Amino acid sequence: MADTKLLVVEDESIVAMDIKHRAEGLGYNVLDIAASGEEAIEKARETEPDLILMDIVLKGKMDGIEAADFIRDEFDIPVVYLTAYSDEKTLGRAKLTGPFGYIIKPFEDRELHSAVEVALYKHKMDSKLRESEERYRSLFESSPDPILLLNVDGSISFMNRQIEKINGIRRKKLIGKPLLEFSNLGFMENRQINDFLSLIPSLIEKGRMNPLELSLNDKNDKHLYFEIHASYINSSSPEPLIQLIGHDITDRIKSEKQREELIREKARVELYGFVVSAVPVFASSIPPQLRNTIIKNFADRFEKNVKPNFYEEMTRQDLIKVVEDKNPERKKEVFDAYLEWIQELLLNLGIQTSLKESAPKYRLKFETFPWMDEARKNPIFSLIFRAIMIRSFTWTGIKGNVNQCSSLIEGSKKMQFEFYVPL
Repeated sequence: MADTKLLVVEDESIVAMDIKHRAEGLGYNVLDIAASGEEAIEKARETEPDLILMDIVLKGKMDGIEAADFIRDEFDIPVVYLTAYSDEKTLGRAKLTGPFGYIIKPFEDRELHSAVEVALYKHKMDSKLRESEERYRSLFESSPDPILLLNVDGSISFMNRQIEKINGIRRKKLIGKPLLEFSNLGFMENRQINDFLSLIPSLIEKGRMNPLELSLNDKNDKHLYFEIHASYINSSSPEPLIQLIGHDITDRIKSEKQREELIREKARVELYGFVVSAVPVFASSIPPQLRNTIIKNFADRFEKNVKPNFYEEMTRQDLIKVVEDKNPERKKEVFDAYLEWIQELLLNLGIQTSLKESAPKYRLKFETFPWMDEARKNPIFSLIFRAIMIRSFTWTGIKGNVNQCSSLIEGSKKMQFEFYVPL
């Protein structure tokens, strides 16, 4: 304890000397004695003590509370108050200066020893905590990734400088506002924010969650994509927080979309060629029996080439097991996914469609058709697409049927198919 340096601030000289001798008797090194608040500040600056024993009531313009407040802000030296005044008003003023302890005069040596040791330990821990917080804040601020801290109610507690750079709005205007303020300002979709907020209870329970992909518009209205890593921080802070760290994946997403577009274009060309290549085989003069055989061969080729693509889409939507097991409880999900898939496939052939739903009947109308003139003369087009619709529907495993309501060869303006699916 001889290494622990104390400064005593007491305007009664006899009392001051007594405190000095008792502190030295406990092994502390008392550097000096100050008799006023002003002198306490000066000696604190000169001697740099580890701790100050400060009498609250001092003679002069500055009392112990004012001196302690100044010393805390300027020198970060812990103060333990010495006072014979324990009234609420005095203690209330003293508390505002963040003291590290109180000793009520008269006191025993063990009380002095305990107060000093506790104050030194508390100051040491507080200093480490501040250093840790400063390091964290420095990393927080200098991070190239946007970092956001939320209160558990979804309001914004803090955000780093990178978010300011993205949205162009000063942080002080957003701190304390609900996260939905990003939607109100046009940076994010309301739906995305509400989807995340609905996951907060699970995040609090588990501590973290799988990364999320979110998109937003920056201050220049540029569309950006981020992978969000969320974690729940239940530290010693007064309120637990939710930390969000975003990694910019815009380039990756754009690259993936370009790749997907190239794959779709390749598939569209192949499918288009596949269908068109079948047309010359047919002629209106071919007998119906032979025509049916040729159509069946086409349908078999179509299934061999296209069914894997349908299964890939069902796998992507986590429905492949439902299709394979023919789960009746989820057939509506499968049917909806099928309709979306078949409309996309037709669109790749240049055919835009519309869907009219009147359960259990669903009517699919071809709004555009690349071979309009030819289809009015040759029945092959109606037969080909009838085969496509009927055969692809069987892949869903759903009980029902598909009927062709109208064909261009009959003079109808649109080709239409009707699904009868009792769900």
